[in-house]
Amino acid sequence: MTMNRRALHLRLAVVAHDLFMTWLAWVLCFLIRYSIWPNSPVIELWSIEIFAVVVIQGIICFTFNMYRGLWRFASVPDLMNLVKSAIIGTLAIALFFFLFNRLNGIPRSVLLMYPVLLVLLWGGPRITYRMWKDKYFNLTDGNKPRVLIIGAGQIAELFIRNAGSNQSCHVIRIIDDNKAFVGTQIRGVKIQPGIEKIHQMVVDFEIDLVVIAKQSPTADLIKLVVDELADCNCTIRVAPDPDDYDSNLINVNQLQPITVEDLLGREKVELDWQSVANYIKNKSVLVTGGGGSIGSELCRQLARIGVSQLSIVDHSEYNLYAIDKELSNEHLIINSHLGDVTNQAHLYHIFKQTKPDVVFHAAAYKHVPLLETHACEGFLNNVIGTRHVADCCADFGVDKMVLISTDKAVNPYSVMGATKRLSEKYCQYKNQICETKFLTVRFGNVLGSAGSVVPLFEQQIANGGPVTVTDEKMERYFMTIEEACQLILQSLVLGKDNEILVLDMGQPVKIKSLAERMIALSGKGKDVQISITGLRTGEKLYEELHYDIENLEPTKVPKISGVKKAQLQNNQLPELIQQGRQAALKFDQMEIKKILAQLVPEFKGHELRILKDPEIKKRQQNHSNKSADNIKE
Repeated sequence: MTMNRRALHLRLAVVAHDLFMTWLAWVLCFLIRYSIWPNSPVIELWSIEIFAVVVIQGIICFTFNMYRGLWRFASVPDLMNLVKSAIIGTLAIALFFFLFNRLNGIPRSVLLMYPVLLVLLWGGPRITYRMWKDKYFNLTDGNKPRVLIIGAGQIAELFIRNAGSNQSCHVIRIIDDNKAFVGTQIRGVKIQPGIEKIHQMVVDFEIDLVVIAKQSPTADLIKLVVDELADCNCTIRVAPDPDDYDSNLINVNQLQPITVEDLLGREKVELDWQSVANYIKNKSVLVTGGGGSIGSELCRQLARIGVSQLSIVDHSEYNLYAIDKELSNEHLIINSHLGDVTNQAHLYHIFKQTKPDVVFHAAAYKHVPLLETHACEGFLNNVIGTRHVADCCADFGVDKMVLISTDKAVNPYSVMGATKRLSEKYCQYKNQICETKFLTVRFGNVLGSAGSVVPLFEQQIANGGPVTVTDEKMERYFMTIEEACQLILQSLVLGKDNEILVLDMGQPVKIKSLAERMIALSGKGKDVQISITGLRTGEKLYEELHYDIENLEPTKVPKISGVKKAQLQNNQLPELIQQGRQAALKFDQMEIKKILAQLVPEFKGHELRILKDPEIKKRQQNHSNKSADNIKE
């Protein structure tokens, strides 16, 4: 109650100030006008006319909401309001006196001088008060974070002005290598070159927060800043875009952190959404593993496109419940089925009920070290599960089935990779004998998916470390979940001859560098250490996206390539897979690995050796060259 009363008193004081300044501006105009006359008339300090001027101008001020803002936060929009009020007020006053007495006794020069004087008398005290307050707070409060800004321009100016308004931080310096800014200032903050000296500046000025004030900063700039500050305990953030400042004041605590996606800086692939929507719309779609990381995002995108019926199969009760609840408000029919793809009878029953036109098979075990000691479960889920889904698709006349594969299926060293490669082979075999079209989408690691390295690093950093990296040389391809699912959907309309689709994922990322940058982003550069633990069973130093014998050809979507004319598969493949099933049911781990080696000759896991670095590096180079050729074509 006391605060409201105080605010009311302050606003009344401002109103009184502005009305007084209105009177003063009007009287001063007459004094200036008649000061050059030797026999000037007596200037009245109060009259009916002056009263009318004050009343009219006061009404205009309220119309332009001049008393909703506070002097403490006076800004350019507030100044524009003053100008508008003064000009509109002058026109209203002129109109009133024209109707009242045909402007008798009011010189035209008074009407020209009045708005100028009024803006000066209104704006001067406001700006002076704000400057005094800014200086006062900057001198007395030393507990705010000290900020270093990278980039001089509109965003930096907005951030500094905003920081002065909400008193959330002290901006100490601005770094910008543009020669046009050398030796200049923004709102009293010095600009100096030397992005390569940022580490020393953070130390010298005891910086707590580094803000990148550039619109859509490049991944190279972000990586440069993060790498330079890797061993500093300071936080790194990106300033909002200019439009975000219009609605409310931005506090430093509201700045969004830099994400791993920002560090990767992957160019957005422009997809042919219209053709996908035209194909999938009003169709019945089934997604296995629909509660998992990729499966759930796939379900979200399908719901947005507008399928007629979405059937979700998942063996996790909670995951199935979560995605079902999330999509329950969508205007489509959702059928959620708690089940396992290894249960052939149940899967057959689900297909009979839902009659899908398109099937996305995302259900799989994917944790590499875990499947090395659970090869039987991996074979049953990844291979037999895929066989059951593919057989149901063929039996029920499904139009297309999309198998979600992985780069680990190329020259696999792990049980997980070998089972996924065998799943690809079975789908290729079904393409030889069925009318259903079987497609495989192959890509690298997905950021943020369950069991991936990024959530693990985040947890280890939050716990104070150490962050565990298996090998300093280890590299992986990365993409976002959203991007992966877009690729999966796009596969439905990318050519008739491509059974396997591969995304050009750019250059692989060193896992150790990823860990160092994530630590730097956390602001714990000096506190969290990295521990090299050594390769685990089933892991390779480098991954690949396609075999040397697989000829890639460009598709109509840039950066998406198709494997041209996949190899014919042995007609005995189903019988050999059945032998693997029998071994898996007997929990014969060694026999499973032997069968995998027989069915996937390139599988090296049973030899218990690691592929040599030069061999994989050569394959990666070949892949990069082929991808570049495809893009040129």
